[in-house]
Amino acid sequence: MTEVSRNKSKTRAILKYGGLTVASAALIASAHAEDAKTLDTVTVTTQKREQSILDVPAAVSAVSAETLEAAGVTRLDDLSTSFPNVYLNTNNSLRTTTITIRGVASNPNNPGVDQGVGVFVDGIYQSRPTTINTNLYDLERVEVVRGPQGALYGKNTIAGAVNLISKLPGDKSGVEGVLSLGDYEALTLFGAADLVISDKVKARVSASSQRREGFTENTFTGSDLNDLDGTSMRFAVVVDPVDSLQLIWRGDFAEDRTNLGGSEVLNNGVLSGSPLADADPEDFRISNDFDPVQNRDLWGTSLQADWSIGTGKLTSLTAYRDYQWYNASDNDFTVLNQLRSGITEEQNQFSQELRYTSAPGDTFDYIVGAYFLKEELSAISNAVIGPDLGVYAAETPIDIFADLETTSYAIFGQANYYFNEALGISAALRAAHDEKEVIHSSIGDPYGALLPTLPESKQSREDNEWTPSISLNWNVGADGLVYASYARGYKSGGFNVFSISPTDSAEYSPEFVNSYELGAKSSFANGTLYGAAAVFFLDYTDLQVNQLINVGGVPTFTTSNAAEAESWGIELEGNWMPIEDLVLTASYGYLNGEYSDFENATSAGADYSGNTLPEAPEHSASLAGNYRHPLTSALDFTLHGDANYRSEVFFSASNEPDYTQDAVTLVNARIGVAAADDSWSVTLWGRNLTDETYAVGRSAGVIIPGQQIQSLGAPRTVGIELRGKF
Repeated sequence: MTEVSRNKSKTRAILKYGGLTVASAALIASAHAEDAKTLDTVTVTTQKREQSILDVPAAVSAVSAETLEAAGVTRLDDLSTSFPNVYLNTNNSLRTTTITIRGVASNPNNPGVDQGVGVFVDGIYQSRPTTINTNLYDLERVEVVRGPQGALYGKNTIAGAVNLISKLPGDKSGVEGVLSLGDYEALTLFGAADLVISDKVKARVSASSQRREGFTENTFTGSDLNDLDGTSMRFAVVVDPVDSLQLIWRGDFAEDRTNLGGSEVLNNGVLSGSPLADADPEDFRISNDFDPVQNRDLWGTSLQADWSIGTGKLTSLTAYRDYQWYNASDNDFTVLNQLRSGITEEQNQFSQELRYTSAPGDTFDYIVGAYFLKEELSAISNAVIGPDLGVYAAETPIDIFADLETTSYAIFGQANYYFNEALGISAALRAAHDEKEVIHSSIGDPYGALLPTLPESKQSREDNEWTPSISLNWNVGADGLVYASYARGYKSGGFNVFSISPTDSAEYSPEFVNSYELGAKSSFANGTLYGAAAVFFLDYTDLQVNQLINVGGVPTFTTSNAAEAESWGIELEGNWMPIEDLVLTASYGYLNGEYSDFENATSAGADYSGNTLPEAPEHSASLAGNYRHPLTSALDFTLHGDANYRSEVFFSASNEPDYTQDAVTLVNARIGVAAADDSWSVTLWGRNLTDETYAVGRSAGVIIPGQQIQSLGAPRTVGIELRGKF
């Protein structure tokens, strides 16, 4: 993200690698002097207008393409511990990616339940988390804003928002490429081309391919599990027909065919000591009669139009997105053919946003807009009862069908008033109307022993909510900001589509949060040192709790507004350039998140009040350094290293030790040489260099009594990367 201004007498290019910890690398200030080394200003669009990150009264982290490149980030997994109080967990899956911000997570399992962290690609809301865990390539910037963002972003951003901004065409035609080779037969290819067609038309096309053998072996089938096999493409065309109008047409496509989702048996339950038991839960070797399958196809296109009208800008953002998903996995985690299950989904969405952004004013400026979203989702939950379960002599399928339709309307606005050069106030408000409709049916087993056959039933609901935010902002000199803010957010209600029955509509209400935050950010030492801090308190009511429980031998989801929660903590970020060739970054997050009220948490009446929120580590910290030094006038030496720590993580609201991962520290490094003009580089890389064995998920088995399973994070991997630009 950072670029360092060099003394003009030097002939080599500016140092592009800034901080290596993603969260703190973005938080830097600008101070340019002809003979001084400095850190550049970061521009973000978190508040739907271009601003210096120093002017945003919120806890924002951002990372540029240069920083992603420096740290070797290619997938969401690589960012899992990089932001303070942000926990990203893919759980070795394309679909079940969980993003937790300040203690509250998005639950990805049930298509009837919305996410709590909004993910946006080029301003387009991704309605389902199934589309999130794709290759991170050809990005201009990644932004993460913590805390509810309902006023400007809308529903389902109750914990925060993640913005992925792809690269636009450059001013000159050119091509670039990356080849990366690693163990487990890993092969990553990336290529991009900028095409300047005329002074009014230019385009950028890019493609990425990731292949890697799995790091888990299924000794029964001989297959490698937890592999990578994905291809992605992206394009952007920018047209400037007249000086006052710019059009940006974007499109993307991705395909994945993997055997992700292999799970080790942590506790064999009633099978302990038998030939069916898994002797070692950490050897990356399992024995299942069925290999997990995860297939995904997604694509989308959007048209952005920016008109300069008066002193402001009118923006129209029209988008369509579509995906298909299929997965199946073994649910007894043995060579027995007892149960396997999966989900098939087909989803499409159309959205339209229209907003007017005034020019920055000395006294007053504003944003007003309107938003529309129409989403259609068809889902089939399938389970196959195997003969080894002892219920039926042959494989017997059962299916639950759900067709969901969501329609959302909203109007929103934000106003900034400046009492003087030092003191100002910002206020925003969104009025939202959401409609949901579900058509449900099921085909059960022949005798209805595990699931009854139900005819189609139709249900609908509406939500109308106001989500305000306000902040008081104090500019401390030219390079500092202190702010105090309040925001309210909500996550829409809906239906748990896999729990609907003739006697239970499985309907649940919206979830709400009141957020209070005090923060400060500033640059020091002539722009060579940056620091940021925030303290916050979040009060959640009607918390939507989604659980997977065993009903009649079949895994079943239940959702209800069963809990209340509180979360408070501290976030610190820093970036320092002690010498011209070295940038050090650090971040720390402290989080105290717990259920303030969670009675009757299970069918047995357990009380989880006072328990720590799942996937919300109390401490998270990152420390990184990036060094680049000229060896000759044409050749540079590059070195990168980072260590990322997170404390104990509970995977269950019960906080049982069996579903807990102890503290983990992961160390990554890169060393290489690069052309001074960045036309090529050769880098040796390693991830998880200390070869830590750790769980990214633990849960109870669904068939074998007493069984517990776990998903393990990737072991140590090493490789070499070649880059070129022409």
